[in-house]
Amino acid sequence: MALAQAEILEAVNRSGLSGRAICLHSSLRSFGLVEGGADAVIGAFLSAGCTLIVPTFFYDSQAAPPPGWWIPQNGLDPKWVAGRKDPIAYDPDANQITREEMGAIPARLLERPGRVRGNHPSDPFAGLGPRAAELITAQSPLNIFGPYKEIYAGSDAWLVLAGVGLTAATPIHFAEELSGRRLFRRWGMRKDGTLCATEEGGCSEGFENLAPAVASLENRIAVGAGLWRIYPFRKFIDALVPVLRANPSITHCGDPGCLRCNDAVKGGPRV
Repeated sequence: MALAQAEILEAVNRSGLSGRAICLHSSLRSFGLVEGGADAVIGAFLSAGCTLIVPTFFYDSQAAPPPGWWIPQNGLDPKWVAGRKDPIAYDPDANQITREEMGAIPARLLERPGRVRGNHPSDPFAGLGPRAAELITAQSPLNIFGPYKEIYAGSDAWLVLAGVGLTAATPIHFAEELSGRRLFRRWGMRKDGTLCATEEGGCSEGFENLAPAVASLENRIAVGAGLWRIYPFRKFIDALVPVLRANPSITHCGDPGCLRCNDAVKGGPRV
């Protein structure tokens, strides 16, 4: 039997998420069959008065840096630079998204009336709900986690991992920044066709190593065929920062050739 929007709404209310800002990372497939698809998931959160914040990254806007531009310890592979195709200009009013990595729910949220989207060319967040404009407009090319900074400053926000693990949790990159790790520098193409320097996070394949640090904060519930892992946003970040400071290597993915991990654990780019 297909999962109904009313059942998703009941899970939202039962978990104490009503009226909150929700940083949602999700796999629609994890729910099983959903009556109404991605719209039903989005609609359930909106019916509960939530503000949804989702990653809607668009990697086709990433550009090779200008000739001669180089920063040490920046996790940037020269082979990637040499082989990079011409970027596609990012338009925040368009629905451009790297869907195979972002998923069906963020892609559908972009198509909803009233959604708000950040102006970071390659890693924009999008929001829908009462606080969307307030949170999303804090993002800029060199302030990638502006929305998270706004969320962190309040107390009414939660991180929901719906059918995905910590490797999908971009707030961990924000915790890396708060711990003193410098974010990587990249380049992206804006709507007007000009290039701009940007901030970006690094590799996240090792993030499940952080699970013990946030285990006491985690609330797990079954929704349809899937599992939600739910955390209070500020407490989640606060639990991770000291761990990252004490053991920078904990986020390493385990691949000795991963330039992003190798440079991140050293502190990030020397800018």
